[in-house]
Amino acid sequence: MTDPQGTTARDADGVERHAVSPGVRLGLSVPAVNIAASMREGIMGFFGDFVLARSERPLLELPLFGSAAGCDDGHTDCLSMCWPRPGGWQTLQVSHGLPDNDQDRWLRELVSATGSPVMIASVMDSDRCEVRGLAPSGATWSVPLDLATAADHGTGQSERIAVWADEAGLTADREALLTALTTRSAPFVEDLFFQLVDACGLPASVAEQERSEDLEGPAHHGHRPDARCPRADALEPAVLNIRRDGSLVLECANEPDCYIQVWLRPDGTYQLEYRDRSPAEHYLTRTLSAEKVVAALKGWTAGEIGWRDNFQWNPWLS
Repeated sequence: MTDPQGTTARDADGVERHAVSPGVRLGLSVPAVNIAASMREGIMGFFGDFVLARSERPLLELPLFGSAAGCDDGHTDCLSMCWPRPGGWQTLQVSHGLPDNDQDRWLRELVSATGSPVMIASVMDSDRCEVRGLAPSGATWSVPLDLATAADHGTGQSERIAVWADEAGLTADREALLTALTTRSAPFVEDLFFQLVDACGLPASVAEQERSEDLEGPAHHGHRPDARCPRADALEPAVLNIRRDGSLVLECANEPDCYIQVWLRPDGTYQLEYRDRSPAEHYLTRTLSAEKVVAALKGWTAGEIGWRDNFQWNPWLS
Protein backbone atom coordinates (compact mmCIF):
# COMPACT_ATOMS: atom_id res chain seq x y z
CA MET A 1 0.00 0.00 0.00
CA THR A 2 1.33 3.47 -0.86
CA ASP A 3 0.79 5.87 2.02
CA PRO A 4 0.89 9.56 0.99
CA GLN A 5 1.36 10.54 4.64
CA GLY A 6 4.44 8.47 5.49
CA THR A 7 6.70 5.57 4.69
CA THR A 8 6.53 1.82 4.86
CA ALA A 9 8.66 -0.09 7.34
CA ARG A 10 9.09 -3.79 8.02
CA ASP A 11 9.16 -5.70 11.28
CA ALA A 12 11.90 -8.18 12.11
CA ASP A 13 9.78 -10.93 10.57
CA GLY A 14 9.29 -9.00 7.31
CA VAL A 15 5.71 -7.77 7.90
CA GLU A 16 5.04 -4.33 6.46
CA ARG A 17 4.17 -1.53 8.84
CA HIS A 18 3.10 1.93 7.69
CA ALA A 19 4.71 4.85 9.46
CA VAL A 20 3.46 8.45 9.34
CA SER A 21 5.11 11.75 9.91
CA PRO A 22 5.21 13.26 13.43
CA GLY A 23 2.75 15.97 12.33
CA VAL A 24 0.15 13.39 11.41
CA ARG A 25 0.83 11.43 14.58
CA LEU A 26 0.16 14.43 16.77
CA GLY A 27 -2.84 15.62 14.77
CA LEU A 28 -2.37 19.16 16.10
CA SER A 29 -4.03 21.00 13.22
CA VAL A 30 -7.50 19.48 13.56
CA PRO A 31 -9.85 20.39 16.43
CA ALA A 32 -11.82 17.70 18.21
CA VAL A 33 -15.22 17.08 16.62
CA ASN A 34 -18.12 14.77 17.22
CA ILE A 35 -16.90 11.33 16.11
CA ALA A 36 -20.30 9.91 15.14
CA ALA A 37 -21.15 12.97 13.06
CA SER A 38 -17.78 12.83 11.33
CA MET A 39 -18.26 9.18 10.42
CA ARG A 40 -21.74 9.78 9.04
CA GLU A 41 -20.82 12.91 7.06
CA GLY A 42 -17.57 11.74 5.46
CA ILE A 43 -17.33 7.94 5.48
CA MET A 44 -19.46 5.34 3.79
CA GLY A 45 -20.82 2.71 6.14
CA PHE A 46 -20.50 -1.05 5.80
CA PHE A 47 -22.45 -2.88 3.10
CA GLY A 48 -22.51 -6.65 3.30
CA ASP A 49 -23.55 -9.74 5.23
CA PHE A 50 -22.59 -11.52 8.43
CA VAL A 51 -23.09 -15.30 8.38
CA LEU A 52 -23.38 -17.11 11.73
CA ALA A 53 -23.28 -20.91 11.61
CA ARG A 54 -22.00 -23.92 13.54
CA SER A 55 -19.66 -26.25 11.70
CA GLU A 56 -16.96 -28.79 12.52
CA ARG A 57 -14.85 -27.41 9.68
CA PRO A 58 -14.02 -23.76 8.93
CA LEU A 59 -16.84 -22.06 7.04
CA LEU A 60 -14.42 -20.90 4.36
CA GLU A 61 -13.65 -24.55 3.58
CA LEU A 62 -17.29 -25.35 2.79
CA PRO A 63 -17.92 -25.85 -0.94
CA LEU A 64 -20.51 -23.07 -0.74
CA PHE A 65 -17.74 -20.54 -0.26
CA GLY A 66 -15.58 -21.82 -3.08
CA SER A 67 -15.21 -20.23 -6.47
CA ALA A 68 -18.96 -19.75 -6.79
CA ALA A 69 -18.84 -17.31 -3.89
CA GLY A 70 -16.06 -15.14 -5.26
CA CYS A 71 -15.85 -11.44 -4.53
CA ASP A 72 -17.43 -8.83 -6.74
CA ASP A 73 -15.36 -7.40 -9.57
CA GLY A 74 -12.61 -5.19 -8.22
CA HIS A 75 -12.67 -6.72 -4.73
CA THR A 76 -10.25 -9.38 -3.51
CA ASP A 77 -10.76 -9.45 0.25
CA CYS A 78 -14.51 -9.68 0.75
CA LEU A 79 -14.43 -12.73 3.06
CA SER A 80 -13.01 -12.47 6.58
CA MET A 81 -13.55 -14.54 9.72
CA CYS A 82 -14.39 -13.10 13.11
CA TRP A 83 -13.06 -14.78 16.24
CA PRO A 84 -14.70 -18.22 16.62
CA ARG A 85 -16.92 -19.13 19.55
CA PRO A 86 -16.83 -22.42 21.47
CA GLY A 87 -18.92 -25.29 20.10
CA GLY A 88 -17.99 -24.71 16.47
CA TRP A 89 -19.84 -21.39 16.14
CA GLN A 90 -18.28 -19.14 13.50
CA THR A 91 -19.08 -15.71 12.07
CA LEU A 92 -18.08 -14.88 8.50
CA GLN A 93 -18.08 -11.27 7.32
CA VAL A 94 -18.89 -10.86 3.61
CA SER A 95 -18.14 -7.36 2.38
CA HIS A 96 -20.37 -6.24 -0.52
CA GLY A 97 -22.84 -9.04 0.27
CA LEU A 98 -23.38 -12.68 -0.63
CA PRO A 99 -23.49 -13.44 -4.36
CA ASP A 100 -26.91 -13.11 -6.03
CA ASN A 101 -28.28 -11.38 -2.91
CA ASP A 102 -30.60 -14.35 -2.20
CA GLN A 103 -30.23 -14.77 1.56
CA ASP A 104 -33.11 -17.25 1.79
CA ARG A 105 -31.31 -19.62 -0.59
CA TRP A 106 -28.07 -19.18 1.32
CA LEU A 107 -29.87 -19.99 4.56
CA ARG A 108 -31.27 -23.22 3.13
CA GLU A 109 -27.96 -24.33 1.66
CA LEU A 110 -25.99 -23.48 4.81
CA VAL A 111 -28.44 -25.34 7.04
CA SER A 112 -28.18 -28.32 4.69
CA ALA A 113 -24.37 -28.16 4.70
CA THR A 114 -23.96 -27.76 8.47
CA GLY A 115 -27.06 -29.52 9.85
CA SER A 116 -27.37 -26.62 12.30
CA PRO A 117 -29.37 -23.40 12.69
CA VAL A 118 -27.96 -20.48 10.68
CA MET A 119 -28.33 -16.72 10.91
CA ILE A 120 -27.58 -14.11 8.23
CA ALA A 121 -27.50 -10.35 8.86
CA SER A 122 -27.64 -8.05 5.82
CA VAL A 123 -26.25 -4.60 6.61
CA MET A 124 -26.88 -1.52 4.49
CA ASP A 125 -24.57 1.46 5.03
CA SER A 126 -24.38 0.62 8.77
CA ASP A 127 -27.82 2.23 9.12
CA ARG A 128 -30.17 -0.67 8.45
CA CYS A 129 -29.94 -4.37 9.07
CA GLU A 130 -32.23 -7.29 8.24
CA VAL A 131 -31.47 -10.46 10.20
CA ARG A 132 -32.83 -13.83 9.08
CA GLY A 133 -32.67 -17.18 10.82
CA LEU A 134 -33.44 -20.76 9.76
CA ALA A 135 -33.26 -24.02 11.71
CA PRO A 136 -33.16 -27.62 10.39
CA SER A 137 -36.78 -28.07 11.54
CA GLY A 138 -37.83 -25.30 9.16
CA ALA A 139 -38.41 -22.76 11.92
CA THR A 140 -37.64 -19.37 10.42
CA TRP A 141 -37.74 -15.71 11.35
CA SER A 142 -36.76 -12.34 9.95
CA VAL A 143 -36.42 -9.06 11.81
CA PRO A 144 -35.10 -5.55 11.12
CA LEU A 145 -32.73 -3.84 13.53
CA ASP A 146 -32.64 -0.15 14.39
CA LEU A 147 -36.01 0.84 12.94
CA ALA A 148 -38.62 2.97 14.66
CA THR A 149 -41.22 0.28 13.93
CA ALA A 150 -39.16 -2.50 15.53
CA ALA A 151 -40.88 -2.00 18.90
CA ASP A 152 -44.22 -2.93 17.30
CA HIS A 153 -43.18 -6.56 16.68
CA GLY A 154 -40.24 -7.06 19.03
CA THR A 155 -42.00 -9.40 21.49
CA GLY A 156 -43.35 -11.80 18.88
CA GLN A 157 -40.07 -12.01 17.00
CA SER A 158 -38.04 -12.48 20.17
CA GLU A 159 -40.06 -15.62 20.90
CA ARG A 160 -39.36 -16.98 17.40
CA ILE A 161 -35.66 -16.28 17.83
CA ALA A 162 -35.72 -18.01 21.22
CA VAL A 163 -37.18 -21.12 19.52
CA TRP A 164 -34.35 -20.96 16.96
CA ALA A 165 -31.82 -20.74 19.79
CA ASP A 166 -33.42 -23.68 21.60
CA GLU A 167 -33.05 -25.87 18.51
CA ALA A 168 -29.37 -24.87 18.47
CA GLY A 169 -29.02 -26.13 22.05
CA LEU A 170 -28.80 -22.60 23.44
CA THR A 171 -30.75 -20.79 26.14
CA ALA A 172 -31.77 -17.35 24.93
CA ASP A 173 -32.17 -14.38 27.24
CA ARG A 174 -35.61 -13.14 26.15
CA GLU A 175 -35.23 -9.78 27.86
CA ALA A 176 -31.87 -9.21 26.17
CA LEU A 177 -33.38 -10.26 22.83
CA LEU A 178 -36.16 -7.72 23.18
CA THR A 179 -33.63 -5.04 24.07
CA ALA A 180 -31.56 -5.80 20.96
CA LEU A 181 -34.67 -5.69 18.78
CA THR A 182 -35.96 -2.36 20.11
CA THR A 183 -32.75 -0.37 20.66
CA ARG A 184 -31.48 2.30 18.31
CA SER A 185 -27.87 1.82 17.23
CA ALA A 186 -25.27 4.30 18.41
CA PRO A 187 -24.32 4.75 15.68
CA PHE A 188 -23.52 1.46 13.86
CA VAL A 189 -26.20 -1.17 13.43
CA GLU A 190 -23.61 -3.99 13.28
CA ASP A 191 -23.19 -3.65 17.03
CA LEU A 192 -26.88 -4.53 17.47
CA PHE A 193 -26.39 -7.71 15.45
CA PHE A 194 -23.65 -8.96 17.77
CA GLN A 195 -25.79 -7.92 20.74
CA LEU A 196 -28.57 -10.09 19.28
CA VAL A 197 -26.16 -13.01 18.84
CA ASP A 198 -25.05 -12.74 22.48
CA ALA A 199 -28.70 -12.61 23.60
CA CYS A 200 -29.31 -15.95 21.81
CA GLY A 201 -27.07 -17.55 24.41
CA LEU A 202 -23.95 -18.13 22.34
CA PRO A 203 -20.75 -18.33 24.41
CA ALA A 204 -18.22 -15.53 24.21
CA SER A 205 -15.60 -15.73 21.47
CA VAL A 206 -12.40 -17.64 22.16
CA ALA A 207 -10.37 -14.42 22.25
CA GLU A 208 -12.71 -12.86 24.83
CA GLN A 209 -12.47 -15.91 27.07
CA GLU A 210 -8.68 -15.97 26.89
CA ARG A 211 -8.51 -12.38 28.09
CA SER A 212 -11.34 -12.47 30.63
CA GLU A 213 -9.07 -13.21 33.59
CA ASP A 214 -6.77 -10.22 33.06
CA LEU A 215 -8.71 -7.48 31.30
CA GLU A 216 -7.07 -4.62 33.16
CA GLY A 217 -3.54 -5.98 33.47
CA PRO A 218 -0.51 -4.39 31.80
CA ALA A 219 0.28 -5.12 28.16
CA HIS A 220 3.68 -6.37 29.30
CA HIS A 221 6.22 -5.50 31.94
CA GLY A 222 7.90 -2.21 31.10
CA HIS A 223 5.37 -1.19 28.41
CA ARG A 224 6.14 2.44 27.60
CA PRO A 225 4.88 4.32 24.52
CA ASP A 226 7.31 6.49 22.59
CA ALA A 227 7.42 10.05 23.90
CA ARG A 228 6.15 11.37 20.54
CA CYS A 229 2.88 9.40 20.76
CA PRO A 230 -0.25 11.51 21.26
CA ARG A 231 -2.15 10.76 24.45
CA ALA A 232 -5.53 11.37 26.08
CA ASP A 233 -7.52 14.14 24.34
CA ALA A 234 -4.95 14.47 21.54
CA LEU A 235 -5.87 11.03 20.20
CA GLU A 236 -9.35 11.90 18.91
CA PRO A 237 -8.19 14.62 16.49
CA ALA A 238 -5.22 12.45 15.53
CA VAL A 239 -7.60 9.68 14.40
CA LEU A 240 -10.01 12.06 12.66
CA ASN A 241 -7.07 13.65 10.84
CA ILE A 242 -6.28 10.40 9.00
CA ARG A 243 -7.06 10.66 5.29
CA ARG A 244 -8.39 7.78 3.19
CA ASP A 245 -5.62 5.20 2.69
CA GLY A 246 -3.57 6.93 5.39
CA SER A 247 -2.42 5.52 8.69
CA LEU A 248 -1.48 6.42 12.24
CA VAL A 249 1.19 4.45 14.10
CA LEU A 250 2.00 4.52 17.81
CA GLU A 251 5.18 2.75 18.87
CA CYS A 252 6.72 1.57 22.11
CA ALA A 253 9.90 3.26 23.25
CA ASN A 254 13.00 1.22 22.35
CA GLU A 255 10.90 -1.77 21.16
CA PRO A 256 10.56 -1.76 17.35
CA ASP A 257 8.17 -4.74 17.29
CA CYS A 258 5.75 -3.24 19.80
CA TYR A 259 3.16 -0.93 18.28
CA ILE A 260 -0.48 -0.25 17.45
CA GLN A 261 -1.53 1.18 14.11
CA VAL A 262 -4.72 2.34 12.39
CA TRP A 263 -5.23 2.34 8.65
CA LEU A 264 -8.24 4.17 7.20
CA ARG A 265 -8.94 1.88 4.27
CA PRO A 266 -10.18 3.22 0.92
CA ASP A 267 -13.66 1.82 1.69
CA GLY A 268 -13.91 4.02 4.81
CA THR A 269 -13.41 1.29 7.41
CA TYR A 270 -10.69 1.37 10.02
CA GLN A 271 -8.21 -1.50 10.16
CA LEU A 272 -6.77 -1.67 13.68
CA GLU A 273 -3.64 -3.72 14.26
CA TYR A 274 -1.42 -4.26 17.25
CA ARG A 275 1.73 -6.23 17.94
CA ASP A 276 3.09 -6.93 21.43
CA ARG A 277 6.70 -7.74 20.47
CA SER A 278 6.27 -11.41 19.49
CA PRO A 279 4.93 -12.50 16.05
CA ALA A 280 2.51 -14.72 17.99
CA GLU A 281 1.02 -11.56 19.55
CA HIS A 282 0.19 -9.83 16.28
CA TYR A 283 -3.53 -9.26 15.60
CA LEU A 284 -5.84 -7.16 13.46
CA THR A 285 -9.49 -6.28 13.17
CA ARG A 286 -11.76 -3.89 11.29
CA THR A 287 -14.37 -1.46 12.54
CA LEU A 288 -16.46 1.47 11.34
CA SER A 289 -16.29 3.12 14.74
CA ALA A 290 -13.75 5.91 15.13
CA GLU A 291 -14.87 6.12 18.75
CA LYS A 292 -13.75 2.53 19.38
CA VAL A 293 -10.43 3.21 17.67
CA VAL A 294 -9.80 6.25 19.89
CA ALA A 295 -10.68 4.23 23.00
CA ALA A 296 -8.28 1.47 21.90
CA LEU A 297 -5.44 3.92 21.39
CA LYS A 298 -6.07 5.49 24.78
CA GLY A 299 -5.97 2.06 26.42
CA TRP A 300 -2.79 1.11 24.59
CA THR A 301 -0.95 4.30 25.56
CA ALA A 302 -1.99 3.68 29.17
CA GLY A 303 -0.49 0.18 29.04
CA GLU A 304 -3.84 -1.56 29.53
CA ILE A 305 -5.29 -4.53 27.63
CA GLY A 306 -9.00 -4.26 28.46
CA TRP A 307 -9.59 -2.33 25.20
CA ARG A 308 -8.80 -5.51 23.25
CA ASP A 309 -12.05 -7.08 24.45
CA ASN A 310 -14.11 -4.58 22.44
CA PHE A 311 -13.21 -6.18 19.10
CA GLN A 312 -13.29 -9.47 17.22
CA TRP A 313 -9.58 -10.12 16.52
CA ASN A 314 -7.89 -12.24 13.88
CA PRO A 315 -4.25 -13.36 14.02
CA TRP A 316 -2.07 -11.62 11.45
CA LEU A 317 -1.69 -13.72 8.28
CA SER A 318 -3.92 -16.46 9.74
